[in-house]
Amino acid sequence: MGANNALTSVALGTSQLTRGQQFRTAIIFAVFEAIMPIIGMVIGESVAGGIGQKAKYIGIAVLVIMALYSLLRKDNGEDEASRAARAQGAKILFLAIALSLDNLTVGFGVGMFDAPLGLAAIVFGVISLLMTLAGLELGRFLGKRISVSPDKLSGVVLLLVAGVMAFV
Repeated sequence: MGANNALTSVALGTSQLTRGQQFRTAIIFAVFEAIMPIIGMVIGESVAGGIGQKAKYIGIAVLVIMALYSLLRKDNGEDEASRAARAQGAKILFLAIALSLDNLTVGFGVGMFDAPLGLAAIVFGVISLLMTLAGLELGRFLGKRISVSPDKLSGVVLLLVAGVMAFV
């Protein structure tokens, strides 16, 4: 749980986000990981199950598209602050949604076992928060020590995450 978020966060972390940006990113990822099972429970098994089956492939497609964009875009000599600013906003939100879609079906498993959905959502969110922060820190570390541009490194990491998702 949270492994996809952690791996994707490594890619985001290479763009040298500030600590505040890292924390906001982790919060956004955690919120989506926490609320998707609840949304799945509310919208019903047939709808969430159908989306959940396709979610893996949607997430993989999103990661591949973002990876290719990162790999193919030209470096305009931007400084670290400019790259970090680009790594916020809609990109983070889009990734959070794509990575958490598969959790729609989790709500049914939790509900079928009569487990408290609220507690499960909190646990999912906290684990996602911690895994995302760990990934962002690892990305920050790698981004400072590897001489490849952060965009290229980010693209490679996102492709690796997509590959892992495709075979797991």
